[in-house]
Amino acid sequence: MSVKPGDIRIYGSANMSTAEGTTQGGAASFSTKVDFTDLASTQAVNYVSSSASDTATTITATGRDATGVIQQETKTLNGTTPVSGSQSFQRLLAGSVGGATAVGDVAIISSTAVVLAHTAQTGSANSTGTTPALMKLQSGDGAARVLGEIIRTTGGTGPSQLREIIGLPAVYGTDIVAVNRDWGTIPDTTTTYNIHDGVLFQLSPNQITKAQRPFYNASADVLGGATRFFYEKLFMVNDNTATALTVAQVLKETDPSGGTLDFALCSSLNDTATVANRQTAPASGITAFSSGSAPQTINIPSPQNLPSGAAPNSAGAQGIWLRLTLTAGQAPQNTNFDLRGTGSTV
Repeated sequence: MSVKPGDIRIYGSANMSTAEGTTQGGAASFSTKVDFTDLASTQAVNYVSSSASDTATTITATGRDATGVIQQETKTLNGTTPVSGSQSFQRLLAGSVGGATAVGDVAIISSTAVVLAHTAQTGSANSTGTTPALMKLQSGDGAARVLGEIIRTTGGTGPSQLREIIGLPAVYGTDIVAVNRDWGTIPDTTTTYNIHDGVLFQLSPNQITKAQRPFYNASADVLGGATRFFYEKLFMVNDNTATALTVAQVLKETDPSGGTLDFALCSSLNDTATVANRQTAPASGITAFSSGSAPQTINIPSPQNLPSGAAPNSAGAQGIWLRLTLTAGQAPQNTNFDLRGTGSTV
């Protein structure tokens, strides 16, 4: 059983406070995902589940409006029927699931689909060998796809499924995208779908109830003041039940801000260290921070493996400290960030 792209996941930590003066870090939080979600335009969002039973589950969305002010709204789901939001967001910053425990995957999705009412081709499949679960989109749809977009099947075979795009046609073939986990029902040529920007709170292999963009409300000092450093802790985990990822590295693949965000690795797995507040650097037990523009890699400490384990793999969580550097007077930036795990498998 080989390690597949969907087996490597990044989770948050127990303490990811957005308030100053509070503890940061700690152990892995396997109900929290890290998400850098952008919307194609300022718009309201919708809230939906893959299960008709989810009628008492709530989702709270937090984001910035067109003026840069942080706004929030909460909606109660209506099963597989999207619930319309009223608050317009320029970008999403965080989300949480509450109320009754969700039976299905649930999601915050853009009210305007980036692909609307298209039909799949032959070629969708569940995972096998080293290949993750796949969907073959309508001809031409693969060219503009972006990692993190959400596919929602709407009709034909296997309606109402929600999946996140984790791999692009450059790797898997024309119009073929990889998705975060196997299909309950594999799409075929009768399956219609929409694609949205948004945040997926997956049900399996372990239920996600919180998503957060790191540092989303951090701000620079006034012009003439001091450079500020902020720290948040993440975890990278291999949820393959049988196979370790060997010769493993953490890769900063993209950082459009040109090195504003750097990272260091905890020296041992399952690290639980905290810092007093998010402007205090971890004092020990970490590698040196990376520095500069992407791409950058840091080897996972000896023996350089991400061990296998049943999801969520609490025995093999590699801690990662992010460091945000904001110079005095630095203007707000609309950027994202991409960390990946790389290594060898069988």
